[in-house]
Amino acid sequence: MDRKTIHRSHWQSQLIEVVDEGNTRSLYFGGHVLQSSMYLSAPQKLALSYTRFMASPLLIDDAPERILVVGVGAGSLVRFFHHHFPDALIDGIDYSTEVIDLARSHFHLPADSNVAIHCCGGFEFLSQREDEYNYDLILIDAFDTSGMSMEIYAGAFFDLCLDHLSFSGILCLNLWSGDHSRMEDVAMEIGIRFDSTLELPVPQRGNVICLAGREDVLSAIIDLDSAELDFLQDRFDLNFREMVRVCRKNNLNMFQRISRFFS
Repeated sequence: MDRKTIHRSHWQSQLIEVVDEGNTRSLYFGGHVLQSSMYLSAPQKLALSYTRFMASPLLIDDAPERILVVGVGAGSLVRFFHHHFPDALIDGIDYSTEVIDLARSHFHLPADSNVAIHCCGGFEFLSQREDEYNYDLILIDAFDTSGMSMEIYAGAFFDLCLDHLSFSGILCLNLWSGDHSRMEDVAMEIGIRFDSTLELPVPQRGNVICLAGREDVLSAIIDLDSAELDFLQDRFDLNFREMVRVCRKNNLNMFQRISRFFS
C-alpha cells in the first residue's frame, strides 16, 4: 500500500506529519507516534480501537446534549459525536494551534455553530467555565511528549470535571498502561472523587478506558440485554458487545460472573 506524506511541520520542536495510506489518513508526532487516524471515505467513523472504546458511555446515555472533549487532536471524537448528535453542544480543547489547524484543513473538523474549538489548556478552560454549565459527557484524551498530561490527569482537574458534570454525567478517560505506576495513581485519584468507576482495557492495545460517574450510573453497562446491545450497535456502527464483554470481565469478580451466568 502506498504511503504518502501530505504534510510535514514542526510545533514546539516536535515533528508533525499527516500521512495517507490507502483509505486511511493519519496524524503522527515525532515521526512514529500515531496520534489519530481517519477513514477518508467515512470521516465520521472511529478508525482506532481505543477511540471506539471511548464511545462506550453511549451504552449509558445515548443522547448527550452537552459534550466536552479535552485533547481534540485530529478531531476523531468531535467528528463522531457531531455526526450522531448534530444538535448537541460540543466544546473541544487543545493547546496546540498547529494541531487544531491541521484538524480543520486535513481531518474534516466540523465547522458548525454547535461545535466550539478552544486553543487553551483544559484546566484553564474548565476553571473559567460558569459554575452552572454542566456536561453530560466529558472525554479526556490529553497526551504530551511525556505521556498522560500532568495537568489534566490530576486530582485538581478531576475536581473541576466533577463540578461540571451533570448529575448523571459520565467522565471518560484514555489511560496508558505502559506507565503503570502513573496509571495507578490516576485511577486512585478518580476513585477518591467518583462513586463508581469502570476500567475497559482495549484488546491488543496499551490503552485502558476509564469511566467514572456519580452513584451507580455506570451499572447500566453491566446490565444491558442482547436486544438493547443490538439496537445500539446498529445505531452507532460500533461493536458494543465486545465492550460489554471486556467490561464484565474486568469489573466483575468471579462470583458475580457466575451469578450472572445462572440468573
